[in-house]
Amino acid sequence: MLTRLAHPDGVVVGWRTVPGTTGSGRTPEARVVGRHLLREALTLLGEADTGIRQRCEVCGGVDHGPLRSDDAAISVAYAPGVVVAAAAHARAIGIDVERDAGALPGLDALFAPSPPPDAGGWTAIEAALKADGRGLRVDPATVVVADGRARVPGHDGTIAVHRVTGPAGYVVSLAIDPA
Repeated sequence: MLTRLAHPDGVVVGWRTVPGTTGSGRTPEARVVGRHLLREALTLLGEADTGIRQRCEVCGGVDHGPLRSDDAAISVAYAPGVVVAAAAHARAIGIDVERDAGALPGLDALFAPSPPPDAGGWTAIEAALKADGRGLRVDPATVVVADGRARVPGHDGTIAVHRVTGPAGYVVSLAIDPA
C-alpha cells in the first residue's frame, strides 16, 4: 500500500508485508521489496526513476549504506515481517519502523543512565538520523525529539518528525529535512 501524505513536500509512504522475515528483517527478499516500493513511490511523485543506488559513505561498499536517487529523497526501513519506504521532494528524508512492543531490547546501554525511548521514540530518532545522513554514526542518545522536531548534533537546523500510519502492530516515523 502506497499513500501520498498531505504534506508540502509531497511525501509518498508505503509498506508491504514480507512473511517469514525475522531479526532485523533485512533479508534479500525484503531488500527487493524495498526497492520495488521506492520505484512505485517515485512514480507517484511523477519522477522517472533514473535509478536507485546504494553506496556506504564510510567504506564505499555497495551492498549496504543508504539508498539514493537523483530524482527525489528516498528512504527505506525494515522490521521483522514488513518493509516501509518513503520518497519526497525534499533535501532529505528518513523513515523507520519497529514492532509496536513498547520498550525495545538492547537500547538500555545506548541511553544509560537515562531510560531508553519506547518504539515510537526510537523510530523518531532513527528516522531523524537517516534524514541527517549520518545515521548511527551520531550517538542516538544525543538526539532530542520534541514537538514534532528533532535536533541532531552537528545538523544545521531541525528536522521535522511525524508519526505516520503503517501496518497494524508497527510504529512508523518519518523525518523530513525540507531545506
